[in-house]
Amino acid sequence: MGAQTSHSLERAREILTRHGASLPLAQQLFAAGLGLAGSGSLAHALTDSSAEPKAIQDLAEAAFSALSKDARSVIGELVELRWSHPNDVGAALEELAIRSCAQSAGAAKDVVGELLEISEIVHSTAELELGLGSKRATPAARAALVSAVFGGKVSPEAEAIVRHLVADPRGRRIGAMLQGGAEIVADQHGEGLAIVTVAKPLSASQRKTISSMLVERFGRAHYIAQQIDDSLVGGARIRVGDNVIDGSISQRLNDLRNALAG
Repeated sequence: MGAQTSHSLERAREILTRHGASLPLAQQLFAAGLGLAGSGSLAHALTDSSAEPKAIQDLAEAAFSALSKDARSVIGELVELRWSHPNDVGAALEELAIRSCAQSAGAAKDVVGELLEISEIVHSTAELELGLGSKRATPAARAALVSAVFGGKVSPEAEAIVRHLVADPRGRRIGAMLQGGAEIVADQHGEGLAIVTVAKPLSASQRKTISSMLVERFGRAHYIAQQIDDSLVGGARIRVGDNVIDGSISQRLNDLRNALAG
């Protein structure tokens, strides 16, 4: 991610806060992002730093005239910002839409858990994974498949996020997209996301210990997503973004074997 985009994303989050989050707004922003994904020329035009600001604003207003006033207002402010790459505007729309879903759902719905559970279901069902990742299927068909499988079984916010991600994968794998979405939802609630792999379910005491360690190490609370893998024997492997803390017994045994072999 370029420096301009990093700075503009911070501004974009402030824009969302000012406008107020809602599921309808999220759906409109998802639609705008999907529209940009299908028109590289529009994305380039909206991020052309040599163009007159009013011309860009007029173009954005015309391109997204079918959207709500709130959505057009958010988009209008986004195109005023500087972006490192034309595709970054679409990515920003996606992030703001996911954050809007998270804010709309509030604490009453476990959207993070739903996204991670959907990821597990997809990866354990080859036919479903193939259908959601099919390049031959239209974006609308892939989104419709999400609703056919998960509609009414997860929150509307989680369904909206997954529908968009499979419709606009931008070269990303399904698992990576869903985990990325879960990280954004957690961040919107002021938390990080920690994937904790253990041999058997964590006790309340173990969960508390891990939570405290994560706060001390990363400076904030984390949503703990538990995964069971009995091959670890004991201990835990914790992944936060690109950081991996491997305290599993299987890893300790492997380290011991390597030390003895050396």
